[in-house]
Amino acid sequence: MSLSVSRTFLGLSLLALFTYTLVAGLEMPFRASMLPVLASGLALPLTLLAIYIERKTDYEKKNQADDSSGDLAVSESEVSTDAFRRVRYFFIWFACLIASAHLLGFLIGLPLMVLIYLLGHGEPPKLSIFLSLMVLAILYGGFQKGLVLPLPEGVLTMILFGG
Repeated sequence: MSLSVSRTFLGLSLLALFTYTLVAGLEMPFRASMLPVLASGLALPLTLLAIYIERKTDYEKKNQADDSSGDLAVSESEVSTDAFRRVRYFFIWFACLIASAHLLGFLIGLPLMVLIYLLGHGEPPKLSIFLSLMVLAILYGGFQKGLVLPLPEGVLTMILFGG
């Protein structure tokens, strides 16, 4: 399957998933529907935008490939080596994120992983700390207090500080 087809399939799958979540959330009681409706309401336009940008980029690349002599065109096999490296890197970060959330809890683990990720990618320390604190504020204020969604505490924090 080509990269263009797989990207389109992923985009349409996400579009169907978020549409279903929005429709199902609208049928729930108000308090229970807040999270799925909010998340789907934000994700649907972003997914549509991503699909549009992908189609536009594919069209431009196709026109460039037709106009060029073909010497600078990147084959799909060359892209897949880099793509597999990026996918592996993503899954390592995702596993570390899950492990930190499990060991330290969501309120400590997620902002900490955001901080490490941003600093690891060369972002300025002040910006990295600010964005990590914003993640903490969203988790605590938006989810734990606003939506009254109890976030799991970590195994290590339960052992060290009690539960």
